[in-house]
Amino acid sequence: MDTPTPSTESTLPLDDFQKAILAGEIRAFIQGWTDATARARYTALLQAIEREELTEECRESLGSLLSVVLESGRARKLYGPAGEHALLSLFHKTPQGAALQQQAHAVTQALKGLAGQTLSSMTVRSAGPGAWALTLHTNLCELTLQIDRKGIQVISMGVDLS
Repeated sequence: MDTPTPSTESTLPLDDFQKAILAGEIRAFIQGWTDATARARYTALLQAIEREELTEECRESLGSLLSVVLESGRARKLYGPAGEHALLSLFHKTPQGAALQQQAHAVTQALKGLAGQTLSSMTVRSAGPGAWALTLHTNLCELTLQIDRKGIQVISMGVDLS
């Protein structure tokens, strides 16, 4: 399976539903900023969405906006499951979304290494505010994953050589 990579094309197909949601969210986002630089950045994003020509910088801005809208629950609350899904599919095409997909792919590869082993225990512990560590113990190894707001990652893997 290939590792997901962010799209580098300048166009990002948007349907009318996505455009309408994004236009409203970006306008609301712009109104919340007093910093002229931030306002200009998101105004440029709005214009790029209208033209469907998103530069890498615009995709970064889009990813930041979508992170807030999706994580806060605003997308589902205002637009329902269909709106949330529409925005989530766009988020995965941003650099931030692609990075999370790459993390998930790396963890999946590590978990595939456990195939055929006997799982003897699992533990979850707090690793800080909004962060957890999941440790899987098998007959041959111990794998610890960290799950937090930045995503999921393998933080350690020990192999029993005895």
